[in-house]
Amino acid sequence: MKIEKPKQGLVDKFSIYRKRKPSVTLVIRRDVVEPTLFRNTNTDRAETQEFKDQLHAQVNGEKFVSKERLTGLDLLRKLDGDEEELIAESYTYNEPESFENAINMDTLTYGLAGTGDEDFAMKSRVVEGYTYTTEEYDLMNKETRNAVYESGTMRNEEGEQSEALFDYVKVQPGNSLVHFVTLESGTAEMLIYILHNILNTKKYGARETRTGKNIENNILAIILGDHDTSLSTGELLMEYLTDDIEDALSDYLSDAKRNDWEIYSDELSEFSDFPDWFKDFHKIANRSTDSAEKKLKELLTNQTKEANECLVG
Repeated sequence: MKIEKPKQGLVDKFSIYRKRKPSVTLVIRRDVVEPTLFRNTNTDRAETQEFKDQLHAQVNGEKFVSKERLTGLDLLRKLDGDEEELIAESYTYNEPESFENAINMDTLTYGLAGTGDEDFAMKSRVVEGYTYTTEEYDLMNKETRNAVYESGTMRNEEGEQSEALFDYVKVQPGNSLVHFVTLESGTAEMLIYILHNILNTKKYGARETRTGKNIENNILAIILGDHDTSLSTGELLMEYLTDDIEDALSDYLSDAKRNDWEIYSDELSEFSDFPDWFKDFHKIANRSTDSAEKKLKELLTNQTKEANECLVG
C-alpha cells in the first residue's frame, strides 16, 4: 500500500549507507498514572538532578526504549503467524544467532549487535536522551515493603516472622516526563513502528511485571528536519522550567527551531496542527481498527523484504 509521506525528515527507502541524515523528533509526554520505580545505580530509587533548586528524578532513555522494543517484537510475532516474513521464529532479543536470522523491524530500527563468536552489527536509527520528571521527586515519600522468604510468605520454614523491611521511592501519579525521541535516516515504516511501540506500551520501570499500567504516553509534537533535530530535556528544565510545562516547551521549541525544521502540534498553540499524513500514521500505529492492523502488517512486511534484499541479497 502507498501512504502519504512528509517531504522532509525521512528517507525514501531503506539503505545500508546513510549518506544523508534527515531526522524526525517525537516530543513525548509520559504521564505517570501509578507509582513507578525507576532505578539505575540505586536499587531503591531513581537517580536525581536538581533544576532551579528542585530535585527531579533522572531516567536513562533506554529504560523506556527497551520496554517499547519488547512491545514491537510482540507485534511482529502476532502479525507474522506462520509466514516468517516479519521475524524469524528462533530470533531472541539481544541474543541473535546469526545476521540473517536477526533482520526484522526491531533491529532495522533500533540496531543490533552480534553476541558470542558472531561479529556483526547495525547502528540504531533511534536516539533517546535522558529525561527527567517535570515536577519534584520527593525522596521522603517512601513506600515500605516487607521482605519475604523463598516461600513467598512472611514466615520461614520454622514459622519465624520476617522483620526485614525495604523502602522504594517511586515517582508518584500526577508527575510526568517530557522525552525527546529522534529517528535519524529513518523510513516512514520505521516511524510508524516507533509510534506503535510508544502508543502501545503502558508498563515501565522496575518490578513492572507486578503492576498494571503505570505510564500513559502522549505525542505532544513532531519535528521534521533535513538534518539533526535532537533536543535536551535537561536544557528544557534548566532554562525554561515554569509552572506550565507546555508554555515552557513552546518557548524552548521556538528558540531551538532552525530554518530547515517543521514543527507540528495539536497541543502547543505556537505551531500548526498535526498534518493529515501524521494523523494517518497515528491511526495505523494505534491499531484501533482491523483495517489499521492490516495496513500495518503490509507496511512492515514490505520494509522487511526490502531490507533483506539490500542486506542479504
